[in-house]
Amino acid sequence: MAQNQEQLERLAYEYQLLQAQAQLLAQNLELLTLGMNEFRAVKETLEELKKVEEEKPEILVPVGAGSFLKGMIVDKEHAIISVGSGYAVEKSLEDAVAYLDARIKEYEDAIKRTQEALQQIQEKLQDLAQKAQKIQQEQAMGFKVPKK
Repeated sequence: MAQNQEQLERLAYEYQLLQAQAQLLAQNLELLTLGMNEFRAVKETLEELKKVEEEKPEILVPVGAGSFLKGMIVDKEHAIISVGSGYAVEKSLEDAVAYLDARIKEYEDAIKRTQEALQQIQEKLQDLAQKAQKIQQEQAMGFKVPKK
């Protein structure tokens, strides 16, 4: 009986650890998805800019709190793209879109790996729950009411 209790405690501990890992992976998945969506939005904006026929199209520049200033694009052939660590480089729109495509692919791969890891943890959690249920059933079947 004490051995079963120890097994249940060990399973509960493992279950809690795996739940914590699953929660971290789910948060990471959310951050990766947000990052990927941001890159997709930038890519879409640049692709739409290519279609604009005006030489110097007017735009709205966000300044925060849902407020904007009117502005004008003076060079619609180039974009300044963040490359990480606080650095940005000027690229042609085509090169910028290609760079963004590569980054989006990196995000998609990371999301896929994270989803697979999360699925594996969920399967382990289900397995642990079944083991714990089996031990509890065995304990219940072995329970005897003392005679007076």
